Amino acid sequence: MRECTERRVRIGFRKKPKKVFDDIESVSASMLRDGWRLSDTCFEEGLGYVHLFFERDIGDGTSQGT
Repeated sequence: MRECTERRVRIGFRKKPKKVFDDIESVSASMLRDGWRLSDTCFEEGLGYVHLFFERDIGDGTSQGT
């Protein structure tokens, strides 16, 4: 099975681009350490937020051993 989640990072017009990219990198690095992988991104039309979509595989609760 696959688990999905979304994180939002505020962009805005007054925020410095370096700060935006640092925030995106920080969120992504944290998620990657927790076993997630970035599957998609989406910028809002009004540039309010960037949406980061993450996925990870999870067990289905059944064992396949002997």
